[in-house]
Amino acid sequence: MATVEKDQIEFDGELIDETTLKEIDAMKGAGQWSIVWRRLKKDKMGMFGLYIVLFLVLMAITSWFLLMYDNWLTNADLIFGNPENPLSLNNLYVELWFPGMEKTSPLVLFNHPEYSFSDQVKLPPSIVHPFGTDGIGQDLFSRMFFGSTVSLALGFIGQMMTVVIGTVLGSLAGFYGGLIDDIVQRAVELLYSMPGFILIIFIIVLFEDVNIPGGRYAVVVIFLSLISWGGVALIVRSNFFSLKQQDFVEAEKALGASDMRIIFKHILPNSLAPLIIIITLGIAGTIFLFAALAFYGFGDPNAVSWGDDLNKWQNSLIEYPWMPMFPAMMIFFTVLGFNILGDALRDALDPRLKD
Repeated sequence: MATVEKDQIEFDGELIDETTLKEIDAMKGAGQWSIVWRRLKKDKMGMFGLYIVLFLVLMAITSWFLLMYDNWLTNADLIFGNPENPLSLNNLYVELWFPGMEKTSPLVLFNHPEYSFSDQVKLPPSIVHPFGTDGIGQDLFSRMFFGSTVSLALGFIGQMMTVVIGTVLGSLAGFYGGLIDDIVQRAVELLYSMPGFILIIFIIVLFEDVNIPGGRYAVVVIFLSLISWGGVALIVRSNFFSLKQQDFVEAEKALGASDMRIIFKHILPNSLAPLIIIITLGIAGTIFLFAALAFYGFGDPNAVSWGDDLNKWQNSLIEYPWMPMFPAMMIFFTVLGFNILGDALRDALDPRLKD
């Protein structure tokens, strides 16, 4: 006969402590994502990665709105603001104007990231320029802030396009099998045999005359998604092979549900866990890829991005260390945050993990 200790309670024929029993009670009726969030909150490193990612995303969204509002304030037929303000016309600063303020004195927020101050070249970090200035007099703090928009947008859009293509093709291959599966498998093998980085450089050279800001990167994002979906397709395909034989799928077929309804309504939602992990880790990889391209001189000179700044001032590390250091730090912390968050989500989404 088992002896029940003071801090133990018998539950379903087993002895457990009170803390575990409280956790079991808390999990009753909880949905999958509530369980994932509960697990994630217990992972200190995972939460640290989440805070980094949220901060970077908030910075990117804020910088995009500020720059768009500033361009509107400068160039549009205005309801608010004063188009004759010389600071706006010369685009020296990012500023805002609100009703009630002096029209000639808007609220100055940042140095404009693309404006060069010829008398403020290569200044070290200071109160006026927290990250210093670069070799042509641009404020590095402003460029780091506004560069987050391009860097994160490239990573997110590039990875989402890759995941969408891989998910659709992997779903069809896993659900139908046969000829469709054979075609997708051979396509994946063909993609794996291609030297991706070299092909991307080749595409950049073909479109080097694109002068639209960020236009060269847009071409690379499209091409990257077309050659990088193989891994996603294989993972989705394997999940579909294991799930399409389950009872709930057979029941849907018996009720006359269409194939598309079964795929996108029932099987695919049960395959979201690996896709979320792929997206999170893939964003970090895509950001690093674009930074590497820029570092080797294949970036977009018309875009404000961390990789392009790192490329421009990589030879100034000894004499002016702050010029390449801050772009490198932003890339490092971005990749670190997404990788830590991805690892934490992988653990939190593991159904074999006990709380």
